[in-house]
Amino acid sequence: MSAPIPSETLLANAVALHRTGNLAEAERLYRTLLERQPGHPDALHLLGVLRSQAGDPAEGAALIAEAIARRGTVAAYHSNLALALKALGRFDDAEAALRNAIALAPGAAPLVALGGVRRAGGRPAEALAVYRAAQAIDPADGAVQEGIAHATAELAAADSGTPAAALTAYRRAYRLRPAAPFAAYNLASTLRKAGEDAAAIPPFQAAAALAPADPAALSGLGLALLSGGRADQADGILARVVRLRPDDAQDRFHLAEAAQAAGDADRAAAAYKDTAALRPTDYTAWEKAALLDARGDRLSALAAHAGGLMAAARAKHLFWKAPVYVAMHVANDRIAAGRPDAATRALDRFRQAAAEENRELLPWIDFLRGSLLLRTPGDEAAGRAVLDALAPALPFLRHVASTDEFDALCRSVPPEERAAHRAGFQSEPAAGGEGPLLFAACDDRYLRLFAVPLLLTVEAFCGEGQRVHLHIADPGPDIVEVIAGLRAPLRRCRLTVSTERTPPDLDPASRRTLYTCLRLLRAPDVLDLHGRPPLVMIDIDALLPIDPRRLVDAMAPEEEAMLIHRPDSLDHLYNTISNGLIVLRPSSAMLEVLERTATVLLHWLRRRSMAYFLDQMALIQGFADVERRRGAVGILKIEELGRRLGVPDVFLPFFDEKHRAGFTEELSALTARVCEETQGDGRSDGRSEEERRAALTALLRRLQAAVPTTR
Repeated sequence: MSAPIPSETLLANAVALHRTGNLAEAERLYRTLLERQPGHPDALHLLGVLRSQAGDPAEGAALIAEAIARRGTVAAYHSNLALALKALGRFDDAEAALRNAIALAPGAAPLVALGGVRRAGGRPAEALAVYRAAQAIDPADGAVQEGIAHATAELAAADSGTPAAALTAYRRAYRLRPAAPFAAYNLASTLRKAGEDAAAIPPFQAAAALAPADPAALSGLGLALLSGGRADQADGILARVVRLRPDDAQDRFHLAEAAQAAGDADRAAAAYKDTAALRPTDYTAWEKAALLDARGDRLSALAAHAGGLMAAARAKHLFWKAPVYVAMHVANDRIAAGRPDAATRALDRFRQAAAEENRELLPWIDFLRGSLLLRTPGDEAAGRAVLDALAPALPFLRHVASTDEFDALCRSVPPEERAAHRAGFQSEPAAGGEGPLLFAACDDRYLRLFAVPLLLTVEAFCGEGQRVHLHIADPGPDIVEVIAGLRAPLRRCRLTVSTERTPPDLDPASRRTLYTCLRLLRAPDVLDLHGRPPLVMIDIDALLPIDPRRLVDAMAPEEEAMLIHRPDSLDHLYNTISNGLIVLRPSSAMLEVLERTATVLLHWLRRRSMAYFLDQMALIQGFADVERRRGAVGILKIEELGRRLGVPDVFLPFFDEKHRAGFTEELSALTARVCEETQGDGRSDGRSEEERRAALTALLRRLQAAVPTTR
């Protein structure tokens, strides 16, 4: 019988296995030693380190704590305990353990670990102070410099530091450790974030050479090359990334972009489809694949792709109408290329897919086909016949009016009836003020849900004396108290309120549509009340984090309106114009647009025929009517507004799921946060307008992110 292996040899063998990554066999030997010598400090410590590495930091921390209880003078025990506690999110306990390690063995290494704990706990400024102390001990320590760079970057991201300082720190870290792939990668990634793609290529190449199997380094290199216009090289490198990470949808998407930029449409389409298969909610991947199919006249592939898209939508991976928008974008792309024939063929393939996969979409695809006919010379009558036949399935189509039909609708409303309707407008006297008039309309429920965040946001960004008008349909009995509560926090804004009662015999769907039409129905009355200033119309369920004066000032003298305007789109009959945010100058043409649009809406209200989208359709037709009689209207598209102002997110809309469970509670929480962000005068905390806008945008995005992806 052989003699038992000495304990020292058993421990040495376990350590050797541990170092080579054979954790299972190393753990067996550690436990054998502990059975032989219960409470062996080194075995407890090393087994605790192993268990933490194996994904069980709780057991790891317990084992290392037992080792410390038996031998508390070993600095490494305390340092490794800190790592396990950090993994558990126990940052205060981890810091205490590291302070014990520093007391036992002062030096740069435990300070670097302490900086990591503070960063993990969201305290980058305190982490930076520790890293600076470590740097004083060892200026050439690459780990110290890497920590300085990370903390500096985190401070820059929180607007407390500068990106340039982080970049300088990463450059120094790379110089200190040129053979460390992560040092090269961190520098390259920071250069890319700073927009220096060309400068990022060499360090990405270095990182990829040092770690040729690291998909992150290769992906960064491929994207930097792609951004630098070197698509052929990027294509090959990103293909390697996909081989290393075959199940990563984003890698597939990047490969598709590179293949498309390199001119290989077939491979690009295949990669976009692979992306969609891995990530069915990737709307952009579906759309890009369909565009490439249509551009290449790969009609059977397009039909198969459209079927897959519709299957994903039916399975609730996407908004149910997403395939219709993709079909529209594909057809619009072919029309813009001068290929209406290709647009027709593409829509036919989408119809084929809808017939097989989701017949609920058939009327919408047929609507696009009818719209295409309507704009094709010689096919207008056929297009109108298609749309007329679709009206039972898509009720908004019964409101389509063109050329002299719109004028006939206007003339169908007698002047005395229009006057009687205007008499139902009950308003306070106009409050004095400056600048344009901000105007929103809603029913009593939406007033209580959304008016507070909107008004507080306007108050936080507007100039002195900003005029605001709220028009409220069917107000509750406590409306006076509600309005007093809305006025109480306002210092710069001057609020005027008007009300009306809607007809009691409306069905619920028509009443909801009427509420969406209120702004347009009452815009002439509101303008007359306030002396016809420039008008900024906004959804009540939105935020406007910008001074309304800036919106008007951004318009050129010849521009009479600012709005979303897409008359070339196939859905132009009901979606050319979005009413979310509109700015109008009080020109004679714009006043006529508003008056005639309100009259047509009154026609449909009188007939108790008000399908959803009526507000958009009426305004679209009102603009077209005035342009037919007066000539082109000067329009500034909202997309151009952002470029002129250099300001993103000037309009923050909510979303459609306002009746889902939990929405009211989430909105209340957001309203409370908006109150915090805009407390006082909203400008006394030293933050810039851009910083305050970013904070509000982030708040709203968090509420939107809480919405389920299925409907």
